[in-house]
Amino acid sequence: MHNKVYVLDTAELDDETLFDRWLGKMTSRRRQKIAAFRFDKDKRLCLGAGILLAAAVQGGEKEPEYLVSEHGKPYFEDGRICFNLSHSGTLAVCAVSDREVGADVQQYRHFEDNLIRFVFQPGEVQRIYACETPEQRDILCTRLWTVKESIMKYLGTGIGLAPKKIRLDMNGAISAQCSDLSLEKLHFTHYQPDGCELTVCSEYEQFTDSLCTVSAKEL
Repeated sequence: MHNKVYVLDTAELDDETLFDRWLGKMTSRRRQKIAAFRFDKDKRLCLGAGILLAAAVQGGEKEPEYLVSEHGKPYFEDGRICFNLSHSGTLAVCAVSDREVGADVQQYRHFEDNLIRFVFQPGEVQRIYACETPEQRDILCTRLWTVKESIMKYLGTGIGLAPKKIRLDMNGAISAQCSDLSLEKLHFTHYQPDGCELTVCSEYEQFTDSLCTVSAKEL
């Protein structure tokens, strides 16, 4: 299994026929999850994640069955393939690997001062406010947020690990430290697809060089 990151623009799932066709290929777990969402946008994102998992593992035939840990991390029982899912805006993402992996994608957004000081450590805050423009500040905040989220998803801690407990060293390549956990072996690969920031956390210095764009219409 080579490291791969699959991305899908869920806007194409506006097509009800296409949406329903793929819904029939999902596990009962995902169908229930999709049904629980109130807004169509969230339904499409959830379905998009399932489509990518189906494409990555079973060539698009159907979504494979998987288990979910106590803190919500999905995994396959045999452990041969590791994966992680994320979505934001209209983009769904699935990272797959032969080793543990965490992935987080976020559409660029504005970070208010109180949120910045709530999730980032003092050194990170200082680096953020050193940005020359508000736009650069928001880009950096979004990137750093995806790094912290990707660590939490790699570890499978859920909200049990507060983002502010993770300290990011930004001298050169970003590295992470946490007083409660060993993070030295972790590396971060960054991508910027379609107005989003995407970070993959893994044991590989460079996870993969490019993204695999998937179309639900063409599978």
